[in-house]
Amino acid sequence: MSDSIQTISPETLKSEYVSPENCEFFALAHGFLGARIDGKEYKRVILSRALPLTEPDKYICICDVEKNELGIINDTSVFPEEQRKLIAQELSKRYFCPVITEIKSVKEKFGNFYFDVMIGDYKKNFTVKNLTKNIRYHGEGFDVIDVDGNRYRIPDFKAISPKSRRNLEPYLY
Repeated sequence: MSDSIQTISPETLKSEYVSPENCEFFALAHGFLGARIDGKEYKRVILSRALPLTEPDKYICICDVEKNELGIINDTSVFPEEQRKLIAQELSKRYFCPVITEIKSVKEKFGNFYFDVMIGDYKKNFTVKNLTKNIRYHGEGFDVIDVDGNRYRIPDFKAISPKSRRNLEPYLY
């Protein structure tokens, strides 16, 4: 057996949960995030969500720049507010998901759905193929995934204007 082959053991797969007692985040120059975990300082860490759609504030994986797992945040709510802000800022860089505030129109042509929406004060157009496969429901809202893989969120479908709901409802199956 070659020395370069690594075997996977239960110890290799063991992940440790971190808490404010053993983990502290700090901002670095150029917008990077660092961390002190169990007394060891990491000059740059990368955060990723295990369940980005259903549990965006839970099960956050902390890795170093070589993608070695350093720990998992079970729930960000146990961290102090300043730490939660640093965590949220880092995650927002990785998980950009604009919120649709108004649906101007949805038109179907040759199996493609052309959306004309407002994201805050900005107008945005995007195309969705196979609408039934590219809408992901979560609670009272859903995400729409366009042909380029971009995700747009409607957090609460009942909260948008009745006109916006009428523009989209004929296409929801």
